[in-house]
Amino acid sequence: LAFSARTLFPLGAVCGVALAAVAALSLGAPTERLVLPIGLPDLPMHLRRDALSSLFLLLLGAASAGISIFAAGYFRPRESKGDAGTAPGLLCLQYHLFLASMGFVLLADDAYGFMVAWETMALSSYFLVTTQHRIPEIRSAGFIYFLIAHIGAIAILLSFGILQGGSWQFTFDAMRAAQLSPAWSAAAFLLALFGFGAKAGLVP
Repeated sequence: LAFSARTLFPLGAVCGVALAAVAALSLGAPTERLVLPIGLPDLPMHLRRDALSSLFLLLLGAASAGISIFAAGYFRPRESKGDAGTAPGLLCLQYHLFLASMGFVLLADDAYGFMVAWETMALSSYFLVTTQHRIPEIRSAGFIYFLIAHIGAIAILLSFGILQGGSWQFTFDAMRAAQLSPAWSAAAFLLALFGFGAKAGLVP
């Protein structure tokens, strides 16, 4: 616990500050794209950094720096209490995996990469929600969160399926270029609203 509180979380804060600084410097930079040769056959992951993603990366870095500093102080008084929840090292791993997947969500430029990052973020946040998993109410809340988040993920996936417009190209550039009827556009919007709204906590 002492190592997590005194070393790992402060290092996370340093990484957050570095991310915020790099994102701030890139706000006015030209759009950059990268294709990662990983994933399914003939379906690599596309990344895109533009001014909008840089702005949100700046917010992510700044917020995570503050949260990491708070977490380091929060865990120190608990070092001798033998907390019955998740082991501190595992909790620290889940927390930083959550932040990394959130950053990947902001950079994803295709449905495949986005959903991989989105599901990683949902799973890691589920384990963070259920840190005190020995308490029945927390286990119940975690199950409800897990269920709603994955129903929402299915809605997002269906929305992407509509937005590709029959081209079977799942990059966001291809989706922007697709021509949809008003009915299909409305269906995609409603599915996305439900999917992202479920993750944002609009329901329940």
